[in-house]
Amino acid sequence: MEDPERPGTGLIALAKQSGPLRIRWSRPLPAGVRPVKLTVTRDRAGRFFVSVLVEERIEPLPHLFLRDGGAPKAVGLDLGLAALVTLDDGEKVDHPRLLKKYGAKLADLQRSLHRKKRGSRNREKARQEIARLYALISDVRRDALDQLTTRLVRENQVLVVEDLSIASLVRSPKGKGRRRKAGLNRAILDASWGELFRQLQYKCAWYGRTLVVVDRFFPSTRRCSACGVIGPKPDLAVRGWSCGGCGAEHDRDVNAARNLRDEGMRLYELVASSLPPGRAMPSMIRASEMPDVVLTA
Repeated sequence: MEDPERPGTGLIALAKQSGPLRIRWSRPLPAGVRPVKLTVTRDRAGRFFVSVLVEERIEPLPHLFLRDGGAPKAVGLDLGLAALVTLDDGEKVDHPRLLKKYGAKLADLQRSLHRKKRGSRNREKARQEIARLYALISDVRRDALDQLTTRLVRENQVLVVEDLSIASLVRSPKGKGRRRKAGLNRAILDASWGELFRQLQYKCAWYGRTLVVVDRFFPSTRRCSACGVIGPKPDLAVRGWSCGGCGAEHDRDVNAARNLRDEGMRLYELVASSLPPGRAMPSMIRASEMPDVVLTA
């Protein structure tokens, strides 16, 4: 039950408890439903959570179409490290770099933990302090991704991303340049591309949107979005380049996002044309699951 005088807080009665527990709701329960199951968990930071399982029907959002031709509104998303996400209209979402922001504090806490005697109470206190800081980083990252993905899904009918092999990108560094590679791995893990993709996937399924995953070998970075000419592969330090065919000036990430949008819409139209009348579009389209589709130049 919720306390009417303190919105967002209330009491919950559990078995084998002498009295009800005071809790803070992360969001209100759907009206008119009864909980199916309650699960109490505790994380490494010592925080307790009560997960409430209910049966809820999520209503799809209205379809979004362009005014000029009636095509579905689409957006290309280029994931990166200079900017977390770059949209095809030029908007760039900053990379929060939370591990770098809290890196000095984490290092101090780790050194403090190393000085404590194993099995002592002070060592346990230091361990819990580190766990609380990691929990803060995780909460801030997840909240930022939640807000970003919800906005993207609400504003677009088709969302196009590139199929990234994150496990291959963060392989253990070896040989010369391994320190630089280790720093790159930390930045990739801090960006949490896998969590962003997971949220886009289930939110598209919830709200009636379509997520198109373009093949990872599609040349989105070195292809000119204006004329289609494919140039040489630029170095990671090159953030802008000129097309040798038409002379257009391109921002590396914006050009990639536009190419992803165009390729994603091509795949979307192929699937839409093959569906029987009245059949709804799937919530996700993977180019890797379409063997008959040839990559466009």
